[in-house]
Amino acid sequence: MNFANKQVLIVEDQRPFLLLLRGLMHSMGATDIVTKSSAEKAISICRKQKFDVVVSDLHLGSDRKNGFEFVEELRVRRLIKPTTVFILISADSARPVVLGSIERRPDDYLIKPFSQVQLKSRISRAWSKRQYLGDVYREIANDNLNTAVDICEDLLASPSPYRGSCEQLLVELYWQLEQPDKALDVLTPYLDGKPIMWAQVALGKTYVHLQQYDKAMDMAEQVLKRNRFSAEAQDILAQASDAKQQGELAISAIRQAIKLSPFSLPRHFHACEIARNHDDYLLAAESSFAIWDLSKRTVHYDCLHWCGYIRSLLDVAEYTDDKRTRNKYQQEALLALQRGKFDEYLHRLDEDFDVEIFGRIMNARVNAIDGKMLDAKKHLVRSQWAIEEKYQTPPIAFIPDSIKVMYDLGEFEDALKLQEVLKNSEGNLDPNSRFLLSKEQHNSKQNFANYQQFNREGIKYYQQGKYEQAKAAFALAQGFAPVNTGVTLNLLQCLLQLLLKSDKPSREMMLECRKLFKLIDDMPLKQQHAEKYQTLRQELDQIIG
Repeated sequence: MNFANKQVLIVEDQRPFLLLLRGLMHSMGATDIVTKSSAEKAISICRKQKFDVVVSDLHLGSDRKNGFEFVEELRVRRLIKPTTVFILISADSARPVVLGSIERRPDDYLIKPFSQVQLKSRISRAWSKRQYLGDVYREIANDNLNTAVDICEDLLASPSPYRGSCEQLLVELYWQLEQPDKALDVLTPYLDGKPIMWAQVALGKTYVHLQQYDKAMDMAEQVLKRNRFSAEAQDILAQASDAKQQGELAISAIRQAIKLSPFSLPRHFHACEIARNHDDYLLAAESSFAIWDLSKRTVHYDCLHWCGYIRSLLDVAEYTDDKRTRNKYQQEALLALQRGKFDEYLHRLDEDFDVEIFGRIMNARVNAIDGKMLDAKKHLVRSQWAIEEKYQTPPIAFIPDSIKVMYDLGEFEDALKLQEVLKNSEGNLDPNSRFLLSKEQHNSKQNFANYQQFNREGIKYYQQGKYEQAKAAFALAQGFAPVNTGVTLNLLQCLLQLLLKSDKPSREMMLECRKLFKLIDDMPLKQQHAEKYQTLRQELDQIIG
């Protein structure tokens, strides 16, 4: 490899080692060398200049991007060429750190101390492989996955020292294209003969894609017999066990995977999904916090992750039977909301994100958990009014939890409107938010159907002048939507008609009127509801005072 015509970037926060690395690269023949002391500065220069070789230390200062967060951002934002070689170096040989680094796919990982010969040979080897597979990487970078597959297949038609790397790429491409059967065709030759670790892991993942869960688990067990520290094998076990409804095994496996390699966002998202599938809300809360903490300095930063962490604490509170546990996690969520007001990362991620508004939504949920539905509705309505005043379109970060509380309160129509806003928005929800919405829609499906049925029946009876039947139907609808404003007004309307027909209002009817008034009095109302309420109140006041 000729280093003389290569542009090299070195990122190292310790000046003595930065100068040493620069000297080593000079000795290897490199002349165009740029040095930076932090990932943030390096990203800035990568926006203007494309490098052939990037050498970065793993640890680049506390509260700053580290090396594997740096390589991930360069690749995701496409700030380096598809053929650029990225070498990660570190004095830290702890297994979680090494696995976390390798999962970000640097071209090589070097443990300090190392010699110039080692550095040169590792860069040269990585360079040769990158160039051989360069056309594949370029097509992947341009999202031309089918073309990338064709190139891989052409390369595999002739002998090459990089056959294994090419097969790995091809298998991953087939996964992305949702063609796991073709991935299995590539991997089938590895079923016989000497076991190859990467191929066994890939077979396990492919069996998961094919929903052949027993085979996936068998393959994961084979990998773990050879390497008990394989976090990927534990991932396979967890996903396959989850699919087979073997919750205890799934949770045990994903916990072990996290213990081995705790710095993976996808792993923590899987942990949240598995945990919620099997009602382990403590694990979901732990992984939700990890997602927020790990994402803050990465290309995956999003205030949705912070919202997901607060939500996960309230999930623990909502789904526990122990009052002390419920109070503990409610308080923890409220304290986290208070700290969020002063969290510089949160405000830096999204200047438009309003912690106060989100806090009102979460307070509504706390009230709903405690059974204080009227207080919950007041908090929710005021939060939605604040959103309307401040934003042209509701920010995505507020929508999932707003919908959750609306379902809890039985405000189904409002929930549907927000779902429509979400469908038409350009932003993307994180997996935790998608899981929440999917679960709430599923759980509320029957309640919503019952509410709609009885509400429609009540309207039909009212239009026919059958006010007693209408009142009974609306009361049934209210059973599925306890503080729904529309149903409450419909019930008041029925009572008004019944009172007009009676010579003297009964005590029961008067008490019922006052009970319904309590659901609306001092409640912020939409204009059409407010107008209807004022009309009904004036007419009822004339009758019952």
